[in-house]
Amino acid sequence: MNNVAELLRLIENLLRFGVIAEVDHGELDKRLPAVRVRSGQLLTGWLPWANGRAGTTRDWNPPTVGEQVMILSPGGDLANGVAMPSLFQLSAQPPSNEPGKNSREYPDGALIEYDHARSVLRINLPGSIEIHAPGGTQWMGSIAHQGDMQREGSYQQNGGELSHNGKNVGSDHTHGGVQSGGSNTGEPT
Repeated sequence: MNNVAELLRLIENLLRFGVIAEVDHGELDKRLPAVRVRSGQLLTGWLPWANGRAGTTRDWNPPTVGEQVMILSPGGDLANGVAMPSLFQLSAQPPSNEPGKNSREYPDGALIEYDHARSVLRINLPGSIEIHAPGGTQWMGSIAHQGDMQREGSYQQNGGELSHNGKNVGSDHTHGGVQSGGSNTGEPT
């Protein structure tokens, strides 16, 4: 290669900054996802984007239009480039700047955050949580619940006390003044 201009173009294309112009989410088993990136006046062809994991463990967190990325192009050929998301901008700042937190914020306002400085997992959702676990779930530790609760199926309690509005309704509660016969008992005491 004797063309200095071509050599400079290839060097410039090794690493380029740009913003996502278009996103193709692909089609399972037919077409891989890809993005087009605008870098100055240049609009790339369709490029794959780098992901967190893409082996037996796989992530899906597609980039969005306007997101700032870096294009890594081996040999300076943009046709073989890969979009490397993502870089913060003033218009897209991190959900936290605390070094003791790992945070992910979603467009609907949901926030999942692990505060490893305080050992607390926080989940703020504008909607609901669905858990599908045919093997069951296990909670260790106390649970404080606010709000209505609906449940189906059997209920079993081993140990501890069971009360309702401050009254013992557990297995050891008694009713005073009861005579055996066909009458109903009074309220728990």
